Amino acid sequence: FATSDKLLLHHSNYNAVYFGGVSEFSSIFLALSTLFQYHPPSALVPDDSSHLPMLKVFELFCQAMFVLTFFIFRIVGWVHTCYKFLLDCRYVIQNKLIRRYQPGSGWFLWYLITISLLLSALQLFWFCQIVEKVKNMV
Repeated sequence: FATSDKLLLHHSNYNAVYFGGVSEFSSIFLALSTLFQYHPPSALVPDDSSHLPMLKVFELFCQAMFVLTFFIFRIVGWVHTCYKFLLDCRYVIQNKLIRRYQPGSGWFLWYLITISLLLSALQLFWFCQIVEKVKNMV
């Protein structure tokens, strides 16, 4: 491997970790927020419970953290990582590295490029949906 090829391999590992796991961090808060949709705080404890205000604050916290972490990981981080991924793909294509290291797998690289672009569009679509929901809540 040339030095730049080793760096490319490192980037591919980073991309896999980011796209396959880190970007999902916001899902934790989404799951908790969804749980409160099915089990509102008022259904979990009596109305006179001292825990009710705390549960309502926690519900709001989870909703706010979902919006914030979605924006950070699925918009800002995703776009940054996808851009670097596409630059790496361009390098691989321009330098014919697929032919050198994985002959016959060029189709898979184009598949990954296509999927990354489609998933990027999906992140933006979801974010627009989230923004609309926030506007309706305010």
